[in-house]
Amino acid sequence: MTRLDFNLSDALPSLPKCGMPVTIITGFLGSGKTTLLNQILQNKDNLKIAVLVNEFGDINIDEQLLISVESDMIELGNGCICCTINDGLVNAVYRVLEREEKVDYLVIETTGLADPFPIIMTFVGTELKVLTRLDAIITVVDAAAFDAKHFDSDAALRQIRYGDMVILNKIDLATKDKINESKVFIEKIKSEFRILESEYGQVPLPLILDVGLNQTDNYKAEIREFRRNKSAFNNHLETDGFNFVSFQSDRPFEIKKFEHFLSQQLPSNIFRAKGILWFQESPSRHIFQLSGPRYDLQADDWQTHPKNELVFIGRNLDQSLIKQQLDECLIKPDINHSFSLPKLFDKHTD
Repeated sequence: MTRLDFNLSDALPSLPKCGMPVTIITGFLGSGKTTLLNQILQNKDNLKIAVLVNEFGDINIDEQLLISVESDMIELGNGCICCTINDGLVNAVYRVLEREEKVDYLVIETTGLADPFPIIMTFVGTELKVLTRLDAIITVVDAAAFDAKHFDSDAALRQIRYGDMVILNKIDLATKDKINESKVFIEKIKSEFRILESEYGQVPLPLILDVGLNQTDNYKAEIREFRRNKSAFNNHLETDGFNFVSFQSDRPFEIKKFEHFLSQQLPSNIFRAKGILWFQESPSRHIFQLSGPRYDLQADDWQTHPKNELVFIGRNLDQSLIKQQLDECLIKPDINHSFSLPKLFDKHTD
């Protein structure tokens, strides 16, 4: 029996979180959604916030950046709950509703290629409309990278169209003229938008949680069309031509070879990449983030056995070629060549 077959009258008395406010964070590839989510979690004070994370790709990098995963639930270091969306959004929300702990907010981070409207429909077109309250759709926009074409993606424009507010992020990387141009373009897509500027997703929580901005009555025509033809909302990835390349290895990269790949071989049709990197020359775990032409590496300590895990997202990517190029960046599997592990995983360590 699926959750859609669930008897709502039986559920209401037993679900203590009935009416739980829901905030959806959307935004195109590399706009800073996970950074905003981490800012929310780090500044939540005494609030209990449940989080659902959806990723495009078969390696859950964002989960690793939040905390380690345990079954379908993640207990964050600060006491928050994070579920992976893997059995359907409705079932994932029920897993939060059915937990005994008090939950003040549910925050959903979508993939950067998501069309937010079907997610909205999940909360206004199913029994969840009684059990939850859709509070706001927050669209994160990269102030430096955003333009009228915005990677020629219909999804990117729909993220703005169906948003209730825009967080114009990374303003430290954009000129004042660029910021103003972005605001003008966004307001053409949707007038009377609440636009907040930010660096590193730093926005006061009272401005984005429990704000009551969502107005689903504005989408009555779209809701009727969605109910008539759901399949029309499921082909936007094919229409935009987006795909992903996943790469994993239990051998470390050589830094110079990986730098050569980034500077000389990285395809221009890759818009986003993220991963956990292991370099032969370093004992640290390296968090890799790439958005457009910019990339960043942050080092911290390994909490698991070292390995390389990468996801590249772009348009019409050649999977075989990219994997071959990454393979060439690895330490060669030579039986006469040994590579060092961080001390935590030394064979003499208990």
